[in-house]
Amino acid sequence: MRSWWFGAAMLAVGVSAHSQEYLSPPPEAASPITDHLAFRAIYFLGKVTTHAQFDPSANINNGVGTNFTAEQLLGLSEKADQFRVELVFRLEDRNRLRVNFLDLRRAGDRELTQQLQFGNTTFNVGEAVQSEFDYREFDLTYTYSFLKGRWYELGAGLGVQLLEAEADADVAATPRFAKFSGAGPFATPALDGTIVFDRHWSLNARAQYLHIAVKSAGGLWEDYHGDLQYRWRRNLAAGLGFEYQEIGLNLNHSNPAGLVRLKLVGPEAFLRASF
Repeated sequence: MRSWWFGAAMLAVGVSAHSQEYLSPPPEAASPITDHLAFRAIYFLGKVTTHAQFDPSANINNGVGTNFTAEQLLGLSEKADQFRVELVFRLEDRNRLRVNFLDLRRAGDRELTQQLQFGNTTFNVGEAVQSEFDYREFDLTYTYSFLKGRWYELGAGLGVQLLEAEADADVAATPRFAKFSGAGPFATPALDGTIVFDRHWSLNARAQYLHIAVKSAGGLWEDYHGDLQYRWRRNLAAGLGFEYQEIGLNLNHSNPAGLVRLKLVGPEAFLRASF
């Protein structure tokens, strides 16, 4: 008799556990909405355009430098093909922190077709000018998802960008050398969204914009990005995207003074690992 009651009790427990497992919802499909940590390895096939003007001291040429396009005049490469990385951390359920890096270094060597006033140095037509242009950027962007569901997410927040640009030019075997450097932080409003329209596919986009001008300096920051991701495995996705970025840095009453404006545009391919 005791064996019968014991068997009946075990059967009841087993049926109850099986029923609970059957009624429980299936595991949530992995997507950018559910990821807690993501690493994106990107190959960017970009094109870059650089406009610049480096002013001399006020007593030289009325303090006005030549406004030029570095790719045309100095022979800098228009290609910005490079590997880039991106990290995304989800803090609790609706808070996200995105980290981006960019390091763009180029060099040129070309005979000038027009006179170039680069800071306090004048480079003349026909001279072979060697030049370098380096640009570095570190971005931190926080967003809070005020809309969030199983198939969609939309967040707003603030980004902080730390920028540094350096440019120099010289004529070989002469003491003629000119250099410009500038750095500055930006704080930009940000939007970040995701739509999951299939178990494996998602569309992701973001936008950041700021244009500011004060007495001694000014700046422009635009960043628009979109990508389509295919979730091949639960922790691994591949995708294609497009990036448009424009950065401007103006130093009006400093020594040296001048401006640098970069435009980066192009497609990208990436792998994304997430947990």
